[in-house]
Amino acid sequence: MLGRGETGATIGAAAPQRRVARDQGPRNEGDQRSRPYRATPATGSGTMIQPPQPRRPDVPAIPVTAYVVNAGSGTVTPITTATNTAGHPITTGSDPWAIAITPDGTTAYVDNAGSGTVTPITTATNTAGHPITTGSEFSDPDAIAITPDGTTAYVTNSGSGTVTPITTATNTAGHPITTGSDPEHIAITPDGTTAYVANDNSGTVTPITTATNTAGHPITTGSDPWAIAITPDGTTAYVDNAGSGTVTPIAAATDTAGTPIPTGYDSDPDAIAITPDGATAYVANEHSGTVTPIATATNTAGPPITVGSAPWAIAISPDGTTAYVANSGSGTVTPITTATNTAGPPITVGSGPWAIAITPDGTTAYVANHNSGTVTPITTATNTAGTPITTGTYPDAIAITITPPAAASHEIKGYGGKCADDTGNSSAVLAKVQIWSCVNDASQQWSFTGGELKHGSLCMNDQGNAGNGGHVILWSCNGASNEVWEHTSSGEYMLKSNGLCLDDPADSTRNGTQLDVYRCHNGSNQHWSLP
Repeated sequence: MLGRGETGATIGAAAPQRRVARDQGPRNEGDQRSRPYRATPATGSGTMIQPPQPRRPDVPAIPVTAYVVNAGSGTVTPITTATNTAGHPITTGSDPWAIAITPDGTTAYVDNAGSGTVTPITTATNTAGHPITTGSEFSDPDAIAITPDGTTAYVTNSGSGTVTPITTATNTAGHPITTGSDPEHIAITPDGTTAYVANDNSGTVTPITTATNTAGHPITTGSDPWAIAITPDGTTAYVDNAGSGTVTPIAAATDTAGTPIPTGYDSDPDAIAITPDGATAYVANEHSGTVTPIATATNTAGPPITVGSAPWAIAISPDGTTAYVANSGSGTVTPITTATNTAGPPITVGSGPWAIAITPDGTTAYVANHNSGTVTPITTATNTAGTPITTGTYPDAIAITITPPAAASHEIKGYGGKCADDTGNSSAVLAKVQIWSCVNDASQQWSFTGGELKHGSLCMNDQGNAGNGGHVILWSCNGASNEVWEHTSSGEYMLKSNGLCLDDPADSTRNGTQLDVYRCHNGSNQHWSLP
C-alpha cells in the first residue's frame, strides 16, 4: 500500500508521489521524473489490516474519517466517509506532505516539508496542536511512520539525511538519527523493532533499531530506492529501485539484500503494496504504465499488467481481492483482480490522482486528485466513481482511520461545592480557569484522559510552570509536564512538572476566583472530583 503521500500505521493506503516543484503547481506526466524535487512515498508500519467483522444491528456505526493533506493550502481536510462531506480545513505548516495516524486513531501526524515541522492533530476534535520541529526549515520532512504500539512516530528528513523520532505521549522530538542521503520512504516491521529507511541518493536502506534509535549498517539496493513495503509476517522488506527498474528483497532477520527482481527496462517502479496474506507484492511502474506482481514465496515477477498512464499509487482492499492503481497521467484508477492478475475497466476520477486509501470495511476507495483539488470516492462493489469532494489546493496524501469519540465530559467539583470553570466559556488559549457555582453548563465540562484535564480541545495548564501560586489557564494540549496531572487517592490533582496541586486560593468560595497551583497539603481546598 505504498507510494507517495501518506504514511504510517493508518487504516487505508496511500500513494507514491514525487515532489515536482516546491510551488506544488499542476502536475503532468512530463514532470514525474524531475529530481531532486519528488514527492515522498507513502509509508506504512507493516501492520496487518484485519478484515472487518460484521456489526450488530443494535450497535451504532463507528465514525470513519478520511484525512486529506493539501500541499498548496497548508491544510488538512477531514472527510466524514458516512456522508462524503468535507469538514472545516485544519491549518498545518507550509507544504504539508505526508500523514500517519496512531493505531488507536487518536492523533494524526502531518509533516510540513516547507516548515521543517510536524503538526499533531487530535482526531476527536480535529484540532491542530503545537508544531514539532524536526530540524531547520531546510530539513524537508518527507515521510512518516508510526510504531504498531503507537509510542513513536519516525519522520524522514530528506534535506538533512536524518530521521527524527517523536514521542507521541508528549509530542517531543528526539535526537535525529543519521541515515543516507535523501531519505524518502520509511516502513516499520509489524513487531515494531526495526524501521527501514530508503535513501534515494545513496542507493541504500538504513535499518533503525527502534529500542535504541540507532542506525545499523546501510543495506545496498539498486539505484534510487524509493518506496518500501514489509510483508505482514515481517520477514521481508521490498524496496523498489526507481533508477534500476528493479525491486530488492531484504531479509529482515539478517538485514541482507537478495537478488534484485526486474520490473522492466526503464519501468521506473514507484509504488508498492503487499496483499494482506503476504503472497504477492504489486509494484506500480510509472514509465511503462504497468503493474508487476511479485510472488513473495519465490521472489519472481509475473507478467506485467497494463494499467493507465503513469501509475502513481496503489492500495489493496482489506480482503485482498482487488488492487486499486491510481494513474496520474490518465486521471483514472485501474482495479486489478488479484486472483487472476487481470485489470478491469478504468474508473475515471479527477486530474492527477496522487494518493488512494480504502476504508476499513473495504466498501469505498478514496482518491486524492492533485490537480483538481478534489477527492473521488469509488464504491468498490461496483467500481463506480461518486461525486468529487472539494478539498484544498493540491491534495497529495490521504489516510483513513476510525475516529474515536471524544472523552466524556463532566463537572470537576471542589471546595464549597464550587466547580472548575472556563471564564465566559471562551474556549480560548490563555483563558483563566476559575471557580464558579456549579450549573453543569458548557463552561464546566471537563474530561480527564492521559493525565490531561481537557475543556473541549484545550488543556488546564500551570501558566509558565511558575511554581507556588502560579495561575491556571487554558492552553493548547501539547503533553508538556505543566499540563499533565495525577489524581491522587486523596482527591488532589498533582502536576507532573513540579509536584504542586490544583488549588482554590485561600479557600475562596467567591465566583470568579482564578485557580492556582500550590504546595500539596491535603487541604479541602485541594480536593477535587473526577469529571
